[in-house]
Amino acid sequence: MRLGELLVDAGKITPTQLEETLKGQAIFGGRFGTNLVEMGYLDEQELAHFLSQKTGIAHTSPEQLMEIPPHVVGAVPEEYVRKYRVMPVALNNRKLTLAMLDPSDFQAIDEIAFATGYIVVPVIAPELRMLSAMEKYYGIKRELRYISVEGLSRNRAHNAAPAAQPRPAAAAASHPLPAPEEDLWLSAEEAEILELPSLDESECFGDLSAEPSLDPLAGSSLYQSAPEKDYSLDGVLTGLAHAGERDQIADLVVGHLGQQFRRVAIFLIKGGKATGWLAQVDSKLVPGFETVEIPQFEPSVLQLVEETKSFYLGPLLSTTGNARLLDALGGGASPQNLLVPLLMMGRVVAVLYVDGGNLPLDPELPQLQKLMAKASMAFEILILKSKILIT
Repeated sequence: MRLGELLVDAGKITPTQLEETLKGQAIFGGRFGTNLVEMGYLDEQELAHFLSQKTGIAHTSPEQLMEIPPHVVGAVPEEYVRKYRVMPVALNNRKLTLAMLDPSDFQAIDEIAFATGYIVVPVIAPELRMLSAMEKYYGIKRELRYISVEGLSRNRAHNAAPAAQPRPAAAAASHPLPAPEEDLWLSAEEAEILELPSLDESECFGDLSAEPSLDPLAGSSLYQSAPEKDYSLDGVLTGLAHAGERDQIADLVVGHLGQQFRRVAIFLIKGGKATGWLAQVDSKLVPGFETVEIPQFEPSVLQLVEETKSFYLGPLLSTTGNARLLDALGGGASPQNLLVPLLMMGRVVAVLYVDGGNLPLDPELPQLQKLMAKASMAFEILILKSKILIT
């Protein structure tokens, strides 16, 4: 049986929580179990203990992963830790105890055993704690999409009281929506009420666990050239309908709008903060944008869009959060800025930002709202594909 089905049958989570977790996985990526922990539905040790019971493989404790002797850390080269996301936790004679996200990965076990000369004994480790250990002992930075183990879950962060934020004069309410002009788009009203289908099953443990990360090539220049793809309107719509994973959706949206606007970016809203997903400046990708983080306590236009669940049009106020946003895109304020939310599960999960320079963006608003609605539908398709793959 699948992990989600097992957890529901065991009474660990409800069918509704299973459904919400699957939706969250499609949006934010990562393992199904990690999303359960991040959403506050299951404690990480509960999950590890449950998996251990079902697989018959022992699991690590938080203390084991956070208190590893130096000679044990040195037993496995960094390249294998980074490649397979594993951690050595104990060394006894010729036996190396290796914490793994997937202890059934026999290729990893064989390769590490051959490279180290030790007999590898696999144990299960929760992903969040594993990533913290990799960062602590090997300096391997974890992606910002993963919340701190001691931090808020996505649900708890979402329900927390929002920080005070002044509302600019050029706010959303002052700009009526122009009427739609093309039948191929959703209407603005449809974009606001778009809902996901009800799902009652989960993706299996281990599948969809490794998503391609936005890891641009290192270099001295600020920007990297974007790949040659079809970013025409027809090409983007076709691509969204056939997107196989979440990063393809962001690439299509940013690539298409990057042909029209100097600066385009998508931010993810999760864990009580905004993090960078993908951005272009002058039609070139911004490397390292995924490391951008704007905390909730720093007032920003992103926070305003999340709270109002509506668009923002106009200049940006001089706040710490807005300064971080602009600095991540090369710096410099623009008189015309438009931000449009991507709504799923009744809340804002991502925000699109475009820089209009000195040109008015009012005429572009309906098109961008409809594009974000199409992106939301692409996420819906990913969720449906997950359900189809369930046997």
